[in-house]
Amino acid sequence: MVAKAAPPRTDRRTLIAKALYDCIAEKGYANTTLADVAERAGMSPSHVGYYFDNKAAILEYYAGWLYERVGGRLPSLRESDPEVLIDRLASFRFGEGQMSTQFLGVIQEFSGLAVHDARFHKIKSEHVADWQKYFERLFERLSPRPGLTPRESGSLAHAVAVGLDTNTLFDPGLSREEARHLFQRALRMLAGLDDHHAT
Repeated sequence: MVAKAAPPRTDRRTLIAKALYDCIAEKGYANTTLADVAERAGMSPSHVGYYFDNKAAILEYYAGWLYERVGGRLPSLRESDPEVLIDRLASFRFGEGQMSTQFLGVIQEFSGLAVHDARFHKIKSEHVADWQKYFERLFERLSPRPGLTPRESGSLAHAVAVGLDTNTLFDPGLSREEARHLFQRALRMLAGLDDHHAT
């Protein structure tokens, strides 16, 4: 009988990170222990400790992996039709199956922790900067409404997106589908397209 090779370290680290995600989604970061993560990952605490020193290190790894993955999936800005581009971006950000309430809750917790933790703050700041650059390039492509620069339009678009994400968590009357529609309208307004097309 041939013994199976152990999974690569990166796979184990991802498994542990996903276990932390599940624990945070279930009972929050503050109430999650390293033992909880180990149990969810099907490993011993000492085994988890071989890969990560503590749960903060796991969260740092998970957030970095997640934001890198999101950045690699952003809709291409090469689309020639601005209406199609806006629709794709709105669907990417708010479309069905894109971001669950559970996922948004974990991201909200990470954002709160990032205010005072230098490691998390760096990861979150880089992610925000990436989104800001993406939105700025979007409005360089679309041409912003008169009186606004691409950077200003990008900042407004990002603020609307983050605000809608937060509101869908706490406003039971705001669905992800409605948020998608509102975000789409906001992008069209910032690009001046509402002056020429019906919503």
